Amino acid sequence: MSSTAKKGLVAGAFSLALAGLLSKILGVVYILPFQNMAGDYVLALYQHAYAIYVVILTVTTAGIPLAISKLIAERNTMRDYAMADQIYRVGARYMTIAGVIMWLVMFALGGVIAIFVGNYAASTAIRALSFALLVVPLLAAMRGYLQGHQEMAISGYSQVLEQLVRVLVILVGVYTAVTIEASSNWTAAIATFSGVLGAACSVVYLARHVVRVRRENKQKITRESGLTNKQVFRKIALIALPISLSSLVLPLSQNVDNFTITNLLKWGLDMSQTMADSEFGIFTGRALRLIAMPLSLATAIGLSLMPAITQAIAEKNTQLRNERVLMSYRLTSFFSFPMAAGILLLAGPIDIMMFKDTAGADTIAMVSLMAIFSSFELVTAYVLQALGHMYLPIRYMFAGLGLKLVLNFALVPFYGIFGAAVASVAGYLLSSILNFRSVQKIGGIPLAFNDIFGKPVLASIVMGIVVWIITKIPFELIIPYERFANLALVLVSGAVGAAVFFAVMVLIKGITREEMKRMPVVKKFVR
Repeated sequence: MSSTAKKGLVAGAFSLALAGLLSKILGVVYILPFQNMAGDYVLALYQHAYAIYVVILTVTTAGIPLAISKLIAERNTMRDYAMADQIYRVGARYMTIAGVIMWLVMFALGGVIAIFVGNYAASTAIRALSFALLVVPLLAAMRGYLQGHQEMAISGYSQVLEQLVRVLVILVGVYTAVTIEASSNWTAAIATFSGVLGAACSVVYLARHVVRVRRENKQKITRESGLTNKQVFRKIALIALPISLSSLVLPLSQNVDNFTITNLLKWGLDMSQTMADSEFGIFTGRALRLIAMPLSLATAIGLSLMPAITQAIAEKNTQLRNERVLMSYRLTSFFSFPMAAGILLLAGPIDIMMFKDTAGADTIAMVSLMAIFSSFELVTAYVLQALGHMYLPIRYMFAGLGLKLVLNFALVPFYGIFGAAVASVAGYLLSSILNFRSVQKIGGIPLAFNDIFGKPVLASIVMGIVVWIITKIPFELIIPYERFANLALVLVSGAVGAAVFFAVMVLIKGITREEMKRMPVVKKFVR
């Protein structure tokens, strides 16, 4: 791989990954005061609304942002700047119209949806969140356009801005609602409406960058695209549909839980509505929210990977294609293995630090394995689709979801939300294995298993031993307040663990000096 090509993929992936990580950290941190102020029941209403919204948003955008990114990267390689601009115009127009239609559907059917998830009180939050569909689809199109032009950092900044505004509005809004003693359904609705304001701020920020890039590229146009808008939309749709279906894996998985866990807890363990909803809130608001961090990193890798592999295929450069796929595997392992080990070992302290008790500790520890399997499931799905096998990962996704559904029915009535965690891990494990095998069979990509798996696993084990030793330090004797003591434990363990992992990776040549020079932030400390 050329130095410039590798730098583009690594730097782009790290820019999006760091932005995604910061965004998810904000998304986890706000849950602490949110749950403390409003309680698990309001958190459950909030999660019910978001699980539905994510599925509707995925259907609305229909994979178009990534399709825009992929097609624009391809057209820029061919110097067809007129069609690149036309692809964005057509995609953005469709997504805006689709957003308005799906907003009407979600708002009108909010009550019906709430009944199906098992609690009509969630209807207010669902309707409040529906207004985000008026803004987010256009926002996604803008990000796809900029990513197609390899403007990864700007796209990443917009994610952080969106999440920052959303978190601030949630905290101020929930505090106000609790102070005036608003009902649970209106408190949850105020929290969900924050997504609208965050997205609106991000659109304003991205608009000037999209205008700048379009102006620059219009100056390069030497010929018209030669295709009608209808023909361009057909090209977008052919790529977008399978991408959309494969990106449904997480929201569909969440909705398997959304429609089964509460009802199975009431049926199998004879829980009341409030108790079952609180358990559901613990599973989704505590355990699964932590797993969103490594998954956001995998998404960043995939978003950088798709246009990069497309460019290599357009150039008919098989070696570059293979090296970019291997780089994506290594980056996925670099993030997912240490994060899984950290969450597994610190499940109890994290639960106390954020939620006052250890009600979700066992479940958090169990789902830590999802950090690995869900990340590889997502990245390998992007690889298969970049290689032209658009529908293959969809089949495997449904195989994993089918296994998860069966195990939910088999385990949740007896083991509660811990059983749901086991089912989730098993589903992602199956689909990731099937995806990985297909990439190797179709692509014929030579693998260095030691570099991809062996070295990150070894570094994670060493890191885990160090973190385990740190957990034996009696922080509660130094800091008498339990939550602050656990906060200190998590921060110290996280910082020392990350340093140990990175140091071991450097020592065993799991990461090279040249690669470090291409990493944002890290490159400042490498000569």
